[in-house]
Order: sequence, then structure tokens, then C-alpha cells
Amino acid sequence: MKPVLAAAGVAVALTAFAPASQAATEFAFSNWIPWTHKLSTRLLIPLMDVIEKRTEGRVKFRKLPKPLGHPRAHMDIVRTGQAGAAFGVHGYSPKRLRAYAFSEFPLTGEDAVATSVAFQRTHDRFFKGKGYYKGVHLIGLNTHGPGVIHHSKKLIKSIADMKGQKIRTGGPAPLAIVTAWGGTSIRLPAPKSYEVLSTGVVDGVTFPYEALTGFKIVNLVKFHTELPGGLYNSGFYTFIAQKKYDGLSAADKQVIASVSGENFAFVAGRVWNQNDADGLEAAKKGGHTFGKASAEMVASVKKIKANLEARYIADLKKQGINGAAVLKFFYGEVAKLQKQ
Repeated sequence: MKPVLAAAGVAVALTAFAPASQAATEFAFSNWIPWTHKLSTRLLIPLMDVIEKRTEGRVKFRKLPKPLGHPRAHMDIVRTGQAGAAFGVHGYSPKRLRAYAFSEFPLTGEDAVATSVAFQRTHDRFFKGKGYYKGVHLIGLNTHGPGVIHHSKKLIKSIADMKGQKIRTGGPAPLAIVTAWGGTSIRLPAPKSYEVLSTGVVDGVTFPYEALTGFKIVNLVKFHTELPGGLYNSGFYTFIAQKKYDGLSAADKQVIASVSGENFAFVAGRVWNQNDADGLEAAKKGGHTFGKASAEMVASVKKIKANLEARYIADLKKQGINGAAVLKFFYGEVAKLQKQ
């Protein structure tokens, strides 16, 4: 995909991010991944730095040394004023944010820039202002790259290979696939992966390649099964406290707007692509084994996806939203962006 958004002047160049001076309004950022993780160093910290610089120090971020709660609790943590900024995963709150379940449906996209920008555009068209993020100010949405089945002992080459395997999953989509294939899905936040792999609690994990280096599991899982368009693509949302945002000047709000929405989605997707490339390179250097999902596996995932879509459409109908239109728009945007 060509960086057409950058050419159009809507992307934020990571190289433009720079530190700022003392700020009048401080947002304490509760981060449930390490500050040394590449998502932090390549996206979250540069985002904070550019806001501080462009507001000339009137807005400042403070990196909390430890997260203030479970990843799924972070919207409430910010909403109640315990922290001023955070990010979350839609799949970790499948009931509360079920309108966004489509973002992680399987076989959707290979490029995190395309899926991220399409995700943001879909939110803007169908869900903006509907109260899903009440009490926080949304910076932007994004997805990670295509999910892969990573295993510690063997390559998953068929549905039968999954039977009896204990697999760490995050959101509903990989959970549905693992359980349909006879595996046991163990739902845990991403940072728990090293612990449960190293102790043998799980046999494998579902992640994009980024996690191999991001969560230091590259030496624990050496077998990788890829699906076209990914096993899933988790959706993320980054946000700040609404009350603090409301107290900012119009000029400072405009600064935040300049790095939000599609701007944020584009940069976040580019970071995820880069992080995935780093993880894949580390796996190749380690002599890992790679395989493609069989035709049987892909056909099964297509059926599972159709069931997920049907449930999604029925669920959104109860909310007065045309779920079929949401899916058509999202998939269409992904396809269009991946061709650019």
C-alpha cells in the first residue's frame, strides 16, 4: 500500500515527534505493556512527545511506572480520573464494545495500515457519537497485523493438529476458531504470554509476529501457521480523560485533533507493520518453522467467520444499527486501501 495518506498531508511523521517543555495540564498515562515495548517506543511515547512539543508545553504526559489495573479496566480507570490516558483492546471487552467486534474477524487483511485506517473510517461513519467511549476523549483506533498461530512443539498443519492443545487467545474470534478445532482457549492479556508459555500452562499463542520480540517469546514458540488475511486482527483504541481534554484551549485541542483519527490510525498501522517485520525477522534468524494453513483449515475459518458475522449483524440490529452495512463498508475500505 502506498502512503497516500501521508501524501495527502493527513499522516503524522514519526520523525517529527520531539520532547516538550513543562506543561500546564498533565495526563498520567497508564500503560499495561512495558514502556520498552516497541509499541510504546514507536507509537505511544512519540505521540505524547509531539503533543507536548506542539502545545509548547501546555499539555504534558507522565508515564506511570506500572499499569493501574487489568487492560480491560483502563477506560474506567481514565474515566474515573485515576489516570489521564491509556489504550485498550476491543476484544478484551467483548460485551461492552461488541459493536467493534468486526475489527478482529479472520481473513480480513494483511496490512495493518489498511485495516487500521479502514477501522477508523468505519467508526467515524457508523459509531462516532454513540456513547461507546463516554467519559473519555478518543484519540484514534487501529488494528495490529494479521494474527498467526504460534506453537511451542509443532506446526499446526490441520484441524486435527489443534485437538487437545491449550492456546492463549485474546478476543472472541481466535477463541471461536481454537475451540471449533478441538483446542482449549485460555483467554489472557498479552503481557501474560511469556509466563504461561515458559511454565507450560499453554502450548501456543495467537498473535501477530510482533509479539515474538515484543513479549520476548521468540525462543518459546518456534512453529508458526499463517492464514491468508490473518487468523484475526485485534482492534485497539487510544484515549485521554474527557474532563481534562474539555479544559484545554481551542488551540491545544486542535493540536490533539491533528494527531488523532485517520492520522493516528495511519501511523499506528505503520508501526505495527514495522513491529511485525521485526518479529518475523527474529523468527527466521532463529531457524523457526513456518507453514500455511491447509485448505481444510481455511474453509473452516470461512464458516466460522460467516457465523461471527451473522451474530454480529443480529446483535447490532438490536441496537438499531445496520451491521451488514458496517461489514460491507469495512471490508470495502480494507480492500481499497490494500490496493493503493
